[in-house]
Amino acid sequence: MQRWSYYGISGTPYVKIDGIITEAGGVSSPGTMYPHYRHDLTTRSAVSSPLEIDLTCSYDSIANSGTVTAIVDNTSGSTVSGNLHFAIVESEIPYNWGGLTTVEHVCRDMLPNGNGESVSIPASDTIIRSRNFNINAGWDEHNCTIVAFVQGATREIYQGAEIGIMDIIDMDYYGLTFTELSGNGNRIAQPGESIRMFLTGKNNGEGTYTGGATINSSDPYITILSSNPQSVSIGPGDVDIVINIDAGIAPSCPSPHEWDFQLDFGTGDIDDISFIITDQPGFSDDMESGQGDWTHSGGNDNWHITTYKSHSPNSSWYCGNESNHQYSNLVDASLISPYFVVTPDSSLNFWHQYRLEVAYDYTFVEIDNNLGWWHILDEYNGFQTSWTQATYSLSDYAGQTVRLRFRFCSDQYTVDEGWYIDDVEVPIIIGIEETKSDLKPITLQVSPNPFCKSLHIQYSAASAQGQVQLKIYDATGRLIKEFSCSTSNTSCPTFISWDAVDHAGTKVPAGVYFIRLETDNSTLAEKVLLLK
Repeated sequence: MQRWSYYGISGTPYVKIDGIITEAGGVSSPGTMYPHYRHDLTTRSAVSSPLEIDLTCSYDSIANSGTVTAIVDNTSGSTVSGNLHFAIVESEIPYNWGGLTTVEHVCRDMLPNGNGESVSIPASDTIIRSRNFNINAGWDEHNCTIVAFVQGATREIYQGAEIGIMDIIDMDYYGLTFTELSGNGNRIAQPGESIRMFLTGKNNGEGTYTGGATINSSDPYITILSSNPQSVSIGPGDVDIVINIDAGIAPSCPSPHEWDFQLDFGTGDIDDISFIITDQPGFSDDMESGQGDWTHSGGNDNWHITTYKSHSPNSSWYCGNESNHQYSNLVDASLISPYFVVTPDSSLNFWHQYRLEVAYDYTFVEIDNNLGWWHILDEYNGFQTSWTQATYSLSDYAGQTVRLRFRFCSDQYTVDEGWYIDDVEVPIIIGIEETKSDLKPITLQVSPNPFCKSLHIQYSAASAQGQVQLKIYDATGRLIKEFSCSTSNTSCPTFISWDAVDHAGTKVPAGVYFIRLETDNSTLAEKVLLLK
């Protein structure tokens, strides 16, 4: 209640983001506050912090007591003052409320109290603070974390960090890349080829994952030629390659064919993965043949095929009511494409028009590559009353099995006409022929992306003439690292790891970097994101 009084909260649901942004409202059944919360979080994530906080925790599960220690570094050029707070937070608490069966992120206690400790950290200086704590017998220690944060006099939270009191590992599949070991070198997995796959995992727990992943596959058209679990050290929130496998695809494999297999992390965490093998990658639908393999669902779902408006020639998808050509209140509904394989160096193209309540109702274009969560390509709000083509690069997804989602969200008040989608296309390669030469063009692949500690770079340059150079540039175009590359036998994939250091061996800051492969006659580049 002390924090309620601090913020002057009089009812729920009520949210303070970083102490200074306010939102009132949660899930308005069956609507959503998602667009508003997303905008707030995007706004705050773009604001750089003057502080970094690292936490360590020791806990005795017999005595139900422990100690948490925070190391707070001031990375700015001026003194930072505020109050340092520690809070015990519990999640997954069984409770029926507002249509939910559990409640999350409940503050159970503050250490030593809600006032915190007044601190002043000089520029480029560090403070270390520890707190002892006890876990009540009625709390589930497995679902408890400790949050530390520094809050200024204006109530702005400068930085925060979280650590679990138990070293529980929670691994999830995070994506894959692959290269052809034999085949035509077009970066598409086809019948008769062999491929090397690199599978990435993310640790959503609090312990450190050290490896032990395996692949389970019973597909009669796929032969696992070799399996190489990686010895890793993946800390909380980190991402890395956990296993690479070589797989042979039978010449008799149908096309297209969905290869379903499991990634077993060896910790009890097992994820199901679908991977499409095909001679016909890409996707195209002009909406003239009905719903096909598209699906749609959600709260107040208005999605349907309409002939009221279209780009070509007669039909389009429409999120709105046919009776009055307006969408409903409290819509949170999605139109989802079937899975398909992304062609190399291609883009998503579609035509659309929309009328949405300004600043309140939003639409989102999203992509999923089997992760189970959706990456946002773009969002729309306001008016676009003529047919307009939207284009988004899918080069980061070349050869991967993906699906698209068009998500529509409206609040409980004003409505308008809605959103029309037509002529969706990711260019299709027709009649792929085997390359007559055994030499493949230069290729460059990076993973994981984003990365936290180490980036795996894979390249081949069979068609290279002369010197082969691998260079890393920061976002300003400054060369920070260069690798000496062999020019012999570069038709075979070559692997390099970059540990996020420059040529002086100094750790580089988080941000965008460009990996550039250069030969005398070709250049390839990939953009990567280094996380803290």
